[in-house]
Amino acid sequence: MYDSAAWSISLGRWGGVQVRLHALFLLFCVLTIYLGTLSADPMLVWHGVMSLFILFFSVLLHELAHCYAAFRVGGHAEEIVIGPLGGLAPVAVPHEPRSELITAFAGPAVNAAIWLATIPPLWMATKDVNLIGLLNPLRPDEVVEGLPQVVFLKLTFWLNWILLIVNLLPAFPFDGGRGLRALLWPVLGYRPAILLVARLATISAVVMCVLAWALHTPDENWLVPVWFPLVLIALFLVFSAKQEVARLEQQEIGSELFGYDFSQGYTSLEQEQRATRVDEPGMLRRWLTKRREQREQARQHREAEEESRVDEVLARLHTVGMDGLSPKERSLLNRVSARYRNRTRQ
Repeated sequence: MYDSAAWSISLGRWGGVQVRLHALFLLFCVLTIYLGTLSADPMLVWHGVMSLFILFFSVLLHELAHCYAAFRVGGHAEEIVIGPLGGLAPVAVPHEPRSELITAFAGPAVNAAIWLATIPPLWMATKDVNLIGLLNPLRPDEVVEGLPQVVFLKLTFWLNWILLIVNLLPAFPFDGGRGLRALLWPVLGYRPAILLVARLATISAVVMCVLAWALHTPDENWLVPVWFPLVLIALFLVFSAKQEVARLEQQEIGSELFGYDFSQGYTSLEQEQRATRVDEPGMLRRWLTKRREQREQARQHREAEEESRVDEVLARLHTVGMDGLSPKERSLLNRVSARYRNRTRQ
């Protein structure tokens, strides 16, 4: 279970994947509705509720696209944790650039498709719609003006545009950062690619802070000042970049402790364990060792259970054919097959 699940509530299983709603999304909902009550326009609260509805399903479709892409490349997804700007629980894919690239960009591709799909009905609903003005991610032009169905289309256009550009930022943990890492990986190597993307995240954060300062005006009459979301995202990028570098360092500690070369990929986890003795390990290292051992044991137990079911699925495959298998059975065969292919490459 990912750590993000501890701060989320379950919404049940959707297509075999556990869907959870993170506390940050709930906090964002409360803040959005509260700000709506501060306005003199009574419709702003309802527009806020409509925005949250659109945002939830846009993020959900974004994450389901990641899951589908992961299944297609031989990976799997245990759960989706929905946050305000995207998912907070990564999917598991084969540790190689092509699989990570396809999975990373599947989510933004869905938001791009939704964004483009709203343009024709917007033109049909109102000929004078200002699409250029709606492209402003901070101050969209006339986004809540018009009939309810027109406002719904405008908000869908604007929110999916925001999800698209934010998730394409070349920084962890956004999809753009993961996709850029996958592109740089074959050229620079896994570790240098992570460090370069982390550095780009820090640079992006500085640019956002400068932009926030440039856009700030003391006579703003909006409920939320224009610089505020930019500064929040900038801080998020800085801390996420540090977290990604720390995660890489933990992998390298694991390389020393277990004899695995984590910086070159997780396929080495299939090799026989070779524990490395560390003189007088500190408390942090002991904790990291224990956590990594627990995760490794859980992974081995899960994979052993899956592989024990393969014979049964193969027997059904021989009887009913591939079309007769359930999606879960096909996904199981894909995951086990991907693990076997990783072993043969070593």
